[in-house]
Amino acid sequence: MISFKRRQLLASMGAAVATGTIGSLACAAMGPDDKFDLVIQGGEVIDPSQGLRGKRDIGMRYGRIEAIEADIPAARAQRVLNAAGRIVVPGLIDLHAHVFTTGIGIPADELVLYQGTTTAVSAGDAGASTFPTYPRYPTAQSRTRIFAFVHIANIRLSAFPVGELFNIDFAQTEAAAKTLGENADIAIGIKVRM
Repeated sequence: MISFKRRQLLASMGAAVATGTIGSLACAAMGPDDKFDLVIQGGEVIDPSQGLRGKRDIGMRYGRIEAIEADIPAARAQRVLNAAGRIVVPGLIDLHAHVFTTGIGIPADELVLYQGTTTAVSAGDAGASTFPTYPRYPTAQSRTRIFAFVHIANIRLSAFPVGELFNIDFAQTEAAAKTLGENADIAIGIKVRM
């Protein structure tokens, strides 16, 4: 998993881009007879992190972007996707998701498929007592990049109609702060829901 500092992730949220942006290319050398697995042709490519906006073709191999060019001939592709009249952007970030499969959670890979997102931020699915399972599940079992807010309630987000802070004793600020510090590769903040 790619590791971010919290500030780096938050800065990239403002531009709505994740790492692995359109401009960062996978560097697997191609021979003259090699073909891209997929070429996305004729889309309006927008990547603010690279200062890129315009009609471009994108060549992909092994699930990674390998080339961005004004024109990639269809003969260089095993498969061509016509994106004319469409906007092509780097994977977006879902800033409020529930990906822990308890209560209202949906597995991240099922959630992002229809949204155009590549990164999900879990909005307090786990508190200090349940957060240690995050490195094993859901992050390790997902292709989606996952970050999380640690819930201030030790027990995590609870099902409706009674909120997890109905009893304020469940708010464990020190435990939440400690969990945040111990999981800086995944945890980006604290969730409080009243």
